[in-house]
Amino acid sequence: MTIDADHVFVCGGAIQTPALLQRSGIRHQVGRGLKVHPTIKIAARFPNPLDHAGVPMHRITEFAPSLTIGGSVSRKGHIALALADSAADFAAALEDWERVFVYYAAIRGDASGRVYAVPGLKAPVVLYRLTEGDLSRLARGLLHLGESLLAAGATELYPSVIGGTVVRRTEDLGSWWDAVTRSSANLMTVHLTSSVRMGEDRSRTAADSFGSVWDHRNLRVNDASLLPDAPGVNPQAGVMTIAARNADHFLATA
Repeated sequence: MTIDADHVFVCGGAIQTPALLQRSGIRHQVGRGLKVHPTIKIAARFPNPLDHAGVPMHRITEFAPSLTIGGSVSRKGHIALALADSAADFAAALEDWERVFVYYAAIRGDASGRVYAVPGLKAPVVLYRLTEGDLSRLARGLLHLGESLLAAGATELYPSVIGGTVVRRTEDLGSWWDAVTRSSANLMTVHLTSSVRMGEDRSRTAADSFGSVWDHRNLRVNDASLLPDAPGVNPQAGVMTIAARNADHFLATA
């Protein structure tokens, strides 16, 4: 099916949007500068059953924006995944999953990655390498998170680190410092931005300040890939605000 459109908006997110543009022959600064919030987790066991119905909206922002701490979705499957990330003997904790909850420490990383649409591959290739500073902040975040959970009454902590000690006392948290390495830390992120960065400097951006792709008058991007950097907080509100602003600008000028 072929669709002829006067104007095209691409809103595939920070991975699929640059991949689609690259497959269409548009490559100037596209896929460069990918930013994420590298995140490390702890599955914490408590003395009493917990409410697993929603995601806790409590965060520790004392160290923000370089580091934020909070609660994660913690249904049974998510708890099983978090416990498995530790590679420890978690059978008893999984059996007692109603007393377990998952928490995170997320950093604003120094590094940036790349997105490549490789001919012959259906999925784009994503490259991202942590810096030594990123690893240090992740280890620091893991310890701060562990301290907070033990102070809140947790009795057992399973870090998302292969070989990381299952901690039951504050004095044992120090063993995690050297355990957080590129090969041992099981990290994740749900915030991806900056792979089609917006701005007014053509040499550093792929689109102008309103998401219009350089040299393609009727082609616009309007998603998280426009953000010039990782904001250090959940980018949802910022993405929605920019998208609404860009839509208003388009309606006023098109």
